[in-house]
Amino acid sequence: MQSFLKKTVYAGLTLFALGSLASLNSTAANAKKHVTTKRVVKKVKKGKYTKKQNKVTATYYKVHFAANAAYAKSNGVVSIMNKPGKLGNAKVVANKATMRRLAKSKLPENVFHVYGMAKTNTGLYYAHVVTLGGKYRGWIYAGKNDFQYNLGNITKNTGISATRTLKYGPNPSDVNVKILDRLWTYPKFSRFNARVISHKKASYINDDFIVESAVYNTRGWLYYYVQDTKKKNVNGWIYSGSTSARNVKKHTKKTSTKNDPAKTSTDNKQNPTTTTTSTPKPSTYNLVFKYNGNFVSTKIVNLSDLSINGTPVVNPDTIAKFIPNNYQITTDANAINTDGPIVNGGTAIINLNAVPATRLTIAIRQKDTGALLTPSSDLVTTLNEAGQDLLNQKVVLNGQSINANAVKSILTNRNLLSIDQSKLSTTGAGSLQFVGVDNTAIDANNPTVTLYYK
Repeated sequence: MQSFLKKTVYAGLTLFALGSLASLNSTAANAKKHVTTKRVVKKVKKGKYTKKQNKVTATYYKVHFAANAAYAKSNGVVSIMNKPGKLGNAKVVANKATMRRLAKSKLPENVFHVYGMAKTNTGLYYAHVVTLGGKYRGWIYAGKNDFQYNLGNITKNTGISATRTLKYGPNPSDVNVKILDRLWTYPKFSRFNARVISHKKASYINDDFIVESAVYNTRGWLYYYVQDTKKKNVNGWIYSGSTSARNVKKHTKKTSTKNDPAKTSTDNKQNPTTTTTSTPKPSTYNLVFKYNGNFVSTKIVNLSDLSINGTPVVNPDTIAKFIPNNYQITTDANAINTDGPIVNGGTAIINLNAVPATRLTIAIRQKDTGALLTPSSDLVTTLNEAGQDLLNQKVVLNGQSINANAVKSILTNRNLLSIDQSKLSTTGAGSLQFVGVDNTAIDANNPTVTLYYK
């Protein structure tokens, strides 16, 4: 019996051991399965997190370029897209084959105007561009440098590189011309906003003009900036082949016809050195002065006149003596723009401001008769205060017409829009009302603002 009990006990222990082992194996399997499941979940979460972090976004910026420094050429290595970077659903606007063709082209309409910038969260920059002909518009890779103030900062060997649409050329030896076609604000396809001037062609086509400046476009065609000899407000750019000399000298027309854009389909470039009559005089430099974007005058000077220690330099000091009367150089960063090294035949565009008057006389006239009115002593005091306001606000500029609205604002502040006749040398009751200001250009030698009352 004891033997039976022992066997029974051993059997029970064996069953218990087997059951415990099975239980342990089951627990281990479940634990392993649980751990594996948790790891999978973690991997899925990590994958979602990584995808969210890699999403490409872009920040957009305005660009700030000088009028002649907002243009670029294709490098032929990057496509244009309708969105910057790898933003969702971006599509190709101009593929690499097209960009290679544009890179080789000399046609001015294939130059790009850059009018926006974008930076992605990955640190890459893109330029918003449109061809001057308007055919291609979109975004193109421009490297890892901020270029919103200077296209020269664009990384080399990216989608585009800075270029100039115009290069200054020599004036003809005979600057007196007749024009045969309409005038433009800039040579066609040389600026994004180039257009025909607003004056009707019939009002100036038969007038005499003077050539004030000359430029070559990207194709080598020569354009002249011309000024009407009788109408000061009529000026603009015209293809040289659309002009004719006003006397027997015909070389200008002959030279220009060779590159007539209406008669040639090749990219021939006119070489100014092949015609001796068009070659600039040795050791000379062109200074082109502009005010508010409008031509003022051109001065041809000797390089020796611009030299500092034997080296020609164009800066406010060296050109000071050539600045037109009643003007001064602006304080803007682009006040002086040169077309390259200061060498024979080179050109600089100088942007000017009008010089404000430092003293002033105010006169009052009756509108209907033009008679000069004599103010009373207390009115003289108020008028002098108004005159000082005009000087302090730099409203009166030598050589320029005065802004009537600015004058009216100051007269309003001084209660001078209405003046009682008892304070003027007039007879009759009531007051005279301010009706305008003389728009004759201010004489620097005798700066006078004439107010008209009625």
